[in-house]
Amino acid sequence: MKKSLTVLYVVVSLCLATLAMTHLIPVFRSLNEKVEPVFQKGMSYRHLPYPYNSSESDESLLRMKETNVGHVAIIAWWFQENSSSTQIYPHFDFTPTNESLKHAIQMAHNLSMKVMLKPMIDTEDAINDPRWKIKGTAEWFKSYKAFMCSYAQFAQENDVDLLCIGCEFKTTELNTTTWREIISEVRKYYSGPLTYAATIDSYQDVLWWDSLDYVGIDAYFPLTRKNDPTLEELKQAWNRIANDLESWHLKVKKPILFTEIGYRSGDGNNMEPWNWTATLELDLQEQFDCYLAALLTLWDKTWFYGFYWWIWESDPKAGGPNDTDFTPQNKPVQYLIRSWYSSERHIDPCYELKQKYLMYAFVATTMAFSNKTAHYVRKSQIKRI
Repeated sequence: MKKSLTVLYVVVSLCLATLAMTHLIPVFRSLNEKVEPVFQKGMSYRHLPYPYNSSESDESLLRMKETNVGHVAIIAWWFQENSSSTQIYPHFDFTPTNESLKHAIQMAHNLSMKVMLKPMIDTEDAINDPRWKIKGTAEWFKSYKAFMCSYAQFAQENDVDLLCIGCEFKTTELNTTTWREIISEVRKYYSGPLTYAATIDSYQDVLWWDSLDYVGIDAYFPLTRKNDPTLEELKQAWNRIANDLESWHLKVKKPILFTEIGYRSGDGNNMEPWNWTATLELDLQEQFDCYLAALLTLWDKTWFYGFYWWIWESDPKAGGPNDTDFTPQNKPVQYLIRSWYSSERHIDPCYELKQKYLMYAFVATTMAFSNKTAHYVRKSQIKRI
């Protein structure tokens, strides 16, 4: 009997100790078994004000690489007249040519950066009629499928490493069957991993994450209600967000990627990080602290697979100490990114082994209880490892 109780003490102790761990190795499901999730030290990149095939853009990408960026999301912007329109078209001032896109992809690859291709659609009045209001009618989906398949073929031909199949189409996301059809069609043209960029208030409502390889979130979560939060307050906010994401991740079992995250260098931007039109007073410290709080909280989470910071411009001289916009270029936060991106994550190599122990412990404990021995175990005798 003593031997049986000793075994039971150890089993229960293993259960408690393992359950106390804050991280467990996630078990990811993927339609593409060849896709191994990769942590992405990312940056979003757009061709404003210079085209992707300009010498200025080449220099800007070089400076990005010097900031230790490992993955770059290259954006291809298209438009439609309004949220009810069904026709998608290029815009002379904003849509890159395929040749310039190809140049930027090759330049990034030459600099040893991986590429996510991110086609995006806006309405002509993006302020009052944003993309999340796009209706998603049958005719719109027909146009969008053709649009995405064209870029999927382009991505395949140019060795793109990750393809984002949509961005912030919140009103359309409940059309689960149609989105699955689009994803299936895209996979006929592109063999690499896929993601989708959902908003902070819709990612939990998407029912087709199982068709993709990464959960993508444009992570403009509000952090505090203060213009001048401390770093500790920002960390507390991110801890709450991370806890919610981790709980939800246990349901979808997919690696989570921030397809966008960013902060303007303006006072109070932490309250509405998505707000790109507000007039803000310069505050480089708040931008720095918001980045740091996110990095400190998420860097070593086993379910989290990277940041794409918004936004790096094709002008190598963009940003600077007097700029209140999103770009980290030529600001203190650029050096913060360089420092963090120079290091690796510290994931416990024993997590997988510990998870196996958890399984064995539960099985053994269940057997022990079924044998009616558990009532001999006193709480004072249970020790943590």
